[in-house]
Amino acid sequence: AGALSTYPLSWDTRSAEEGGQQWFELHGEPFSAGDPMHWTGRANRWNSQCADCHSTALEKNFDAGSGSYATTFAIEDVGCEACHGPGSNHVAGPEAAPLAALASQAEEINACAGCHSRRSQLAEGFQPTESYLDYYSPRFLDRDLYHVDGQIDDEVYVYGSFLSSPMHRAGVTCSNCHEPHGATLARSGNETCTFCHQQEPAEAMALNPAFAAAAGAYDDPSHHFHPAGSESAQCVSCHMPSKTYMVVDDRRDHSFPRPRPDLTVALGVPEPCTTCHKDQTAAWAAAEISKRFGAERPAHFATAFAAADVVAPDADAALATIVRDVTAPIMVRASALSRLGAYGRGHTIDAIRLARRGDPLLRLAAPLAAASLSPENQWRLIAPLLEDERQAVREQAFAALVPSVQADPAYLERLRPYLEPWLEAQTLNMDFPETLTNVAGTLAAFGDLTNAERMLEQSLALQANWVPGLTNLADLYRATGRDGAAGELLAEARALAPAAPEVAYAYGLWFARQGQLGNALDEFRSAANLGPNNSRYGYTYAVALNDAGNRNQAVAVLESLLDRWPNDEELLVAVVTMLRDQGRFKEALPYLDRMLEQNPSDEGLRQFRETMARAANAG
Repeated sequence: AGALSTYPLSWDTRSAEEGGQQWFELHGEPFSAGDPMHWTGRANRWNSQCADCHSTALEKNFDAGSGSYATTFAIEDVGCEACHGPGSNHVAGPEAAPLAALASQAEEINACAGCHSRRSQLAEGFQPTESYLDYYSPRFLDRDLYHVDGQIDDEVYVYGSFLSSPMHRAGVTCSNCHEPHGATLARSGNETCTFCHQQEPAEAMALNPAFAAAAGAYDDPSHHFHPAGSESAQCVSCHMPSKTYMVVDDRRDHSFPRPRPDLTVALGVPEPCTTCHKDQTAAWAAAEISKRFGAERPAHFATAFAAADVVAPDADAALATIVRDVTAPIMVRASALSRLGAYGRGHTIDAIRLARRGDPLLRLAAPLAAASLSPENQWRLIAPLLEDERQAVREQAFAALVPSVQADPAYLERLRPYLEPWLEAQTLNMDFPETLTNVAGTLAAFGDLTNAERMLEQSLALQANWVPGLTNLADLYRATGRDGAAGELLAEARALAPAAPEVAYAYGLWFARQGQLGNALDEFRSAANLGPNNSRYGYTYAVALNDAGNRNQAVAVLESLLDRWPNDEELLVAVVTMLRDQGRFKEALPYLDRMLEQNPSDEGLRQFRETMARAANAG
């Protein structure tokens, strides 16, 4: 009750010459009933997906018990109060309730960021003079949203990109380029950029002395190498490439990237040159850039991000260097920190220590960075953030610590006082199956399996094909002695998400528990193939192969994994054990040497290596 759905057909307001003046399917294709993207599905529910940004002073008022909405708003569009605060309070007491003047860069960006960001909402009633991180939790430059060089990929809006840009660091703010009350540019064409980027930016310097660094002859063929006034000579053509969303909506990248076709060649990221020069390649474009600007290109964080995304063994050092670089954009630093979650070594610990004393975005990323650390280190480093001044940081810290410490009753009891405040904060979004699933996992960790099961059932009532709800409910069934019924849920999840490695892995574990080793092996193989960047899937597949008697193949899988993760202790132990059991002692020695390099003071390991060496020589 009370739920409103947005209709999938929209009117294209462009001219007929531009292809407009006709109805079109907003998502590009129709979806079947039951799909969350169908117009009756939750992805098109106005109350939860649209209204917070497309109205003013929204109160969603979702009642989880009845599953109904009683949503209210002050204005059914974005009105003055959305940015400047309640006018009635100001009229009643101008001095006691001043309107938000948006005089600082932070306040002005806040006025836009609540809507122009990829984020989750934590609370209602946000005002630009307050902290964005008390009401919203933004996404970082994650690989499912952005290319590794920070260029936009998924529909991410503007905030994350702009905080990744040199413009943000220089003090540029939204109204320097945009006319906020008319939704237009403040100036036309290249004048938007040359207001600051000109030979003598006196006017721009008066606005902000930092803009003096922008001086230069940029709107000139000596810089852009294209005919003056042409489309290719427009600054945005090279420095704000666009991507089309919702079929007709072209949006420009606000990270203001420099064209780097060399990164396209190395990493596959987009580049603007061949958008026009369609008969050429990225390698050609890279050569042209080198010819005009010199062969050397500056170092780019994309190299470290790409290495971290495949968990390359030395990427943690490069990521930590980015985190420490106070000249780098804050979103880049925070995103580098979040990627350290794949590494449980000293670089990660040092970076988290630095982050806890730094910018709120760094503190928000710190719990993600701790994901691979021991429970003891996680608690020591992240527990202080449970008392952080920002709501988003507190919630992130709590959510990160629950799975880490749930096996230790002492830590869990120390975390329990933070449970009720966290649960209370989740009530705003109990109309999302994601929230219900997260709440269920947390309740289960604290031993409340009854309410955890109820939350998972509610998530499936909201969306019957919600795969995480199915897999988590299956795991709860396993924990409560109903493993047979868990198989039915996993089979359903596997059919719904055949390309999801985590589902194949869970189904493989279920088959293994039932003693159906052949089926388990098939599912583990699928998980390893579908999720090549997760060493756990490959490790489990290798163990299953070994148990099935395919011992040589098992060793080959582990050796392939060790090419990617050469210092992974679990993989090293497994391959040494299997090689020993097969009598392949000499082949095990290099892996034992690698383990000793990481644990030079382990005398037991050293003695074991000597025993293996004697066996190899005897053979």
